[in-house]
Parts: sequence; structure tokens; C-alpha cells
Amino acid sequence: MKKPRKVIILGDPGLDGAVAVGLALAYPHLEVTALLASAGNVGADQATKNMQAILARLDPARWPRLGVAPSVSYDMDGRAWHGSNGLLGLDWPSAPPLNAQPSDRLLVELARKHPGEISLLNLGPCTVLAQALDREPALPELLNQVVVSGGAWRDSGNSHPGVEFHFQCDPESARRVVRAGFRLRLVPLDASRAVVISPAMMASWNSANPLAGFLGELLPHGLRLAKSEHGIEGVPVEDVAALLAFESPEACTLRPMAVDIETRGEISRGMSVFDTRRHPAPRPNAEVALHIDPEIFQSAVSTRVNQ
Repeated sequence: MKKPRKVIILGDPGLDGAVAVGLALAYPHLEVTALLASAGNVGADQATKNMQAILARLDPARWPRLGVAPSVSYDMDGRAWHGSNGLLGLDWPSAPPLNAQPSDRLLVELARKHPGEISLLNLGPCTVLAQALDREPALPELLNQVVVSGGAWRDSGNSHPGVEFHFQCDPESARRVVRAGFRLRLVPLDASRAVVISPAMMASWNSANPLAGFLGELLPHGLRLAKSEHGIEGVPVEDVAALLAFESPEACTLRPMAVDIETRGEISRGMSVFDTRRHPAPRPNAEVALHIDPEIFQSAVSTRVNQ
């Protein structure tokens, strides 16, 4: 039997982050070693509560360790889309984790304990990962792979023209991460826009499946908001794209690119800059997912909620 792949999920849990965590915990060949909270869509304290609540609501057979979001704040958040508490107002109970550690410290501890074995899905701003680099400069050698949900290649952006939310929250940390030498796979908005859960998909799910019940509580509000605000018949779940890019790379069109992050521009701060020239000045530092096959995405979700 194939040995499960160890993965840590670091995120600022809103709607799509909660969906990604639920799906990851349902993959039989993934071992979710830790869930690390980060500010972003909501503040640090709320992000930690949300990660605890998601885990308690799902109650997997094997609980991952929990990391507490560091006390940082940004000039923006995602509450207009994700609701006042980041989980669309759902009031799931949670209890404080025992022996809780800051997310950056726990990431370093686990990477040192399992060198070369653990991959990281970064589904929020890059602040925690940059803090972990401060603690352990050898982190790029200790982690097997880092998959980041962030950036915009040709996409028009979501938080600002041409700029993606996670990178705009903390451009300096995003720049540190793309320059650090990780085995990096970047999933920008160009790819994640195709990852949408439609009402037709939901109608085909096995209602007795616990994951389907979990998603059934989360998604209806997202469906209404997507239709009223964006005219979309479905819920965009960008963070799930990063999970798919890690777990099923065959679903992605991947291209090696040289990527950097703008940190000083008056109107372009947080913009991801891709050098697509035939002979880019810096060597490629990331595999970039340019497209995700929506049929493979739909099949992956359906398999998890109908098993």
C-alpha cells in the first residue's frame, strides 16, 4: 500500500479554505500533519478559532496538530465575501487546542522532525512562512514542496487591479517566499478561477456522507453571494485549486517561470510579475499552474463526497 504523503495546511480559513481543509482530510493517501492558522480573510484570533471549529466539525479519525495564528494585521480582509466571522456566520463550536504553538514555530518543528517528507499548502498570506524562514533559514531544504495559492498572471486580480488578495496582504513576505529557493508551485487566479462548485455538482452528492453535510452547511450562502454579486452560478473555491495542484498535478497546465513580487508600487503593490521572455534574466523559480481541468476537479470532489 502506498505510504500517505505528509502535508501541512497553512491558511486564513474562510469559505474556500474550509472546503480545502475538508477535502484534504478526506483524501486517504494524504496525511494532514498540521493545520496552521494565519490572519488574512479574518483577524488572527478569529482565524485560529475558525481552524479549530472546522476541525471539530469534521472530527476526522486522526486529528492534525493545530497552530495559532501570529498576532499580525493587514490593511484589508475578506469579510465582505466570507462573512463577519469568515465562515459565513456559521457558529460551529470549538475548544482551544491543547499545548498550542504559534503556527511558524510548529511549522519549523515538524519540518525538522520529518526532513524532506512534508509538503506545505500555503492558502493564505505568506507572513507565517516568512516568519518560519526567520526561525529556520534551511526550511527550503527541509520541506519537500511548497504550493502557494496566490498571485495573478494574466488575470485581472481580485483585491486590486492585477493584484491577488494573499499577496497584497503582505507583499514583502510573498517576495521572500518566491526568492527563498523552495521547490515552489504557484497557483494564481488564472488557474483557480476554473475551480467552481456548482449547484448541479452539489445535487449529485451523497447526502449521507459527512463531508457532503459539512459542505452543505458552508456553500448555500456562497452560492447566493456569487450569483448576486458576480453573476456566477457556482462558488469559486480558489484554495481548492492549490490542493488539486499538489494532489493531482496532472489536472494542471504547469509552466516553469521566473516570478517576483512588486513591493513598492503606488498602484501595483503586491502584484506578481512573471518573466515570460524567451531568455528570462533570472532562472525560473516556480512551477506556475496556468490552467486546471474543471472535469478533473469535479471528479476529485465527487469522489470525496460520494465515497
